[in-house]
Amino acid sequence: MSHLAVQVQDYLSKPGITATALEHKAGLKRGALDSIQREQHPRPERLGQIIRALENDDIARRWLIAYLRDSCPLEYLARLEIIIRQIETTSLQESPTAYAVTLPDHGPLAVLAAWQRLQDAIQSDTSLARWFIKTVTLILGPA
Repeated sequence: MSHLAVQVQDYLSKPGITATALEHKAGLKRGALDSIQREQHPRPERLGQIIRALENDDIARRWLIAYLRDSCPLEYLARLEIIIRQIETTSLQESPTAYAVTLPDHGPLAVLAAWQRLQDAIQSDTSLARWFIKTVTLILGPA
């Protein structure tokens, strides 16, 4: 099962959370989240609509990380996994506000902080950087 499908299923299993409500808030047609759960990888722009509709920054950050894990080219996957693990361990220890002051308001604060940390971490690998920045820019908008 894809990382994103697992995150979506976990979110929708919580009491009071419905796919229909999130799809409506995100401006998506009914069944968009069902297709993600059936392993259909959404376009980055569609994921951007969804994570901007989430009210929980941590969940939005997890969905972005899951999407990146699912869509990463195989030759970059090992390096991306290391970077993501660093984000997951530091996100709870650091306040994202240190990164957020220079970032535009294109999405939840924790997602933007995660994006900034990834950009900082991949500066030495230009091919991975180009893939990552293109993907996240499609999701969140330009930095």
